[in-house]
Amino acid sequence: MKTETTLRLTRTQYRTFAEQVKQAGCALSLSTFRALGNCWGIFDPRARLVCLDVSEDEPGFAEVCGIQLSTSVDSGRLRSNQRTEIDWSALEDHEIYPFIVAHEIGHRVDNFCYWDAARIDDLHVRARCESTIRSINEVLADRYAWSQIRPGEPVPLCELGKSLQEEVAADIALMDKYMPRVRRQPRALPAGRYLHVPEKMLMSDVHVSFIGTGVSTAVIESARRPRTYRRDSRSRVF
Repeated sequence: MKTETTLRLTRTQYRTFAEQVKQAGCALSLSTFRALGNCWGIFDPRARLVCLDVSEDEPGFAEVCGIQLSTSVDSGRLRSNQRTEIDWSALEDHEIYPFIVAHEIGHRVDNFCYWDAARIDDLHVRARCESTIRSINEVLADRYAWSQIRPGEPVPLCELGKSLQEEVAADIALMDKYMPRVRRQPRALPAGRYLHVPEKMLMSDVHVSFIGTGVSTAVIESARRPRTYRRDSRSRVF
């Protein structure tokens, strides 16, 4: 079913997606469409602080990369979004959130690395790769997501996608030759509702409710306690 409505993430969905994201070695946190820069999801390769077990008063911490997901999606706006290849209007309501999550996982497991372009000696080739890597990575993430929600079905091409098929194929072949991507199988994080939870998820009662009722009060208080950072004057150079 397709409707023009605002889809809102449920707690059950969050917990399911959090476990799915952990299989890709990431931790899942929540945000808003506006806070994410008008995006419904973002893969962040930078290390973020996670609590190893938020059901414990002293959980321990680690740093892992993460995925952020918007708590609401305007289905009409998403379906009208112009993509380089896939026609997002083909998505049913119940497929939208799974597609977004799988898309961000796709950025983690099957994308070209921006830094690899710097090692290309041919300046013309390097310039071409640098100018197209962003759009090609979006194509690859879309393809990965489609293969997860409708395995075996051909991707539905938008009109732009139909006109760019040869160009996209040539760009992927060029980058595979000069900066081949590594299809990763990241080490999965431990499964469990209260394990490897981003500290960011403890900053509001609303977000804590998505995790569950077993979150330690002490952990919440610790995460929200104001922190003061002081510069050691002995390190100054005069």
